[in-house]
Amino acid sequence: MPAVLRAPEPSRPTNVSDPAHRYGRSDRWRAALLPRLCRLPLLSWLSWPGPRGPSYDPLMELKHLTTFLAVARHLSFTRAAQELGYVQSSVTAQIKALEKDLGTRLFERLGRRVTLTEAGRELRGHARRMLAYADEARDAVRGAGDPAQVRGTLHIAAPETLCAYRLPPVLRALQDRFPRLRVVFGPDSRTTLLANLRDGALDAGFLLEESVRDPVAHAERLTDEPMALIAHSGHPLARRTRVRTADLATQTLLLMDHTCAQRDLMDRELRSAGVRPAVMEFLSVEALKRCAAAGLGVALLPAVAVADEVARGEVAVLPWTCRPALGVHLVRHKDRSPTAALTALAGIAREHWAAAAECGPGSRPTSRSHPSLPSGPLPR
Repeated sequence: MPAVLRAPEPSRPTNVSDPAHRYGRSDRWRAALLPRLCRLPLLSWLSWPGPRGPSYDPLMELKHLTTFLAVARHLSFTRAAQELGYVQSSVTAQIKALEKDLGTRLFERLGRRVTLTEAGRELRGHARRMLAYADEARDAVRGAGDPAQVRGTLHIAAPETLCAYRLPPVLRALQDRFPRLRVVFGPDSRTTLLANLRDGALDAGFLLEESVRDPVAHAERLTDEPMALIAHSGHPLARRTRVRTADLATQTLLLMDHTCAQRDLMDRELRSAGVRPAVMEFLSVEALKRCAAAGLGVALLPAVAVADEVARGEVAVLPWTCRPALGVHLVRHKDRSPTAALTALAGIAREHWAAAAECGPGSRPTSRSHPSLPSGPLPR
């Protein structure tokens, strides 16, 4: 039965081991929440030696946490129900059951508006980690001898360039090896990706950086990504045999915003050369490429992102004397052991990108150039 939250008796002596005493009066909700969180049926199920009775269903409590995270993500019961495939009344009932188990409200309902309470914000990170550990346990048991039996969800994020040009065939190969694995994949900036990794919202991410320094991240550099300085094929600098950084002083530079590592790289080169050209800042790689092809200025982008435009003659790679490159890093939380699927993802990416390096800067190998890669259209 769920524990009942009671106010402390006034005459109760002080106990330094009491969580309420440690946290202080202003955080008594936390002292009440954390012990109950540790007694959620999920953890009881993991440690209970035998059946809990015919009506006990530990998966329902896991579903409650999944539903809680969906509502917390959308701040809407309706959109959470749509995402999970439930009717709204089921979502409401699961949240009420979880609030009853924990003895505290997790959401404030102000008319049509939903917000997380302080206790809800505290639970969010714990719930993500608990569900992630449950997925790891399932993976370890189901996939011990057969990757085809691995289920669960793998949440991955990466910058736009890697999402569009490097990762699709890697994810296709991962799906071939783990056909029952669900992959949730999308673009994230460096700051957002690392924050989601810390909170447990992501299992892993790929970053395009010179190096990755974060106290909770374990980073592995899988390959190098060459940068290319490009301009419209009719640009005066395209006719030169050599372009120095100082030659950019009178040009308009088309650069990504300050959250991207290639911007840090170019800013450092400009400072070293002592020049301050005009800059147009972009949030989209695709928009930046189009503006470079239209003749608006000189752009710095990963070579793989402009390989098609170079092949079509829409832009030209300038013979810049600087030869910069960034690393592609696979990052995961340092305190979480990699699952079988995550270990396989790293190996597939390493193998694929080694083949790309053999084909030359900016190339994307096909199944013909690398037989171990899958052929055919990407699955929907």
